Amino acid sequence: MKNRDKEKIVVSHLKDQAWIEDKKQGNLRWKYIADSTQLMSHGLSCGVLVLPPGEELPLHHHSPQEVYIIRQGEGLLLSSLSSKKVCKDSFVYIPKNVDHGLRNTGDEDLEILWIFPTDCWEEVEYIFQKK
Repeated sequence: MKNRDKEKIVVSHLKDQAWIEDKKQGNLRWKYIADSTQLMSHGLSCGVLVLPPGEELPLHHHSPQEVYIIRQGEGLLLSSLSSKKVCKDSFVYIPKNVDHGLRNTGDEDLEILWIFPTDCWEEVEYIFQKK
């Protein structure tokens, strides 16, 4: 029997996960929803990031592709070439190694669900553009 045959469906509730903050990252906070460091899962990791009004996740890139689903608020998806407006229920696909960032331009928190094709978020090396 293969290892995969023993896998189980995992249900994770956002409300049960703890917020993580790192003041070196500004006033951003995030939670892991599916992450192999916390759940028996592999191949996908996801979580929720919250940017308060006026906050920004600076331009950066990483080797895995990424998906954003905007859960609340409005803002700008930043890139080296242009910026695109995002709002609740927007879907964003970010290819491998493409510079991107987010800025909250609204009056409420900008909340995004991120998804990576990695076992855990720690596997993603963020490379920020130099200012």
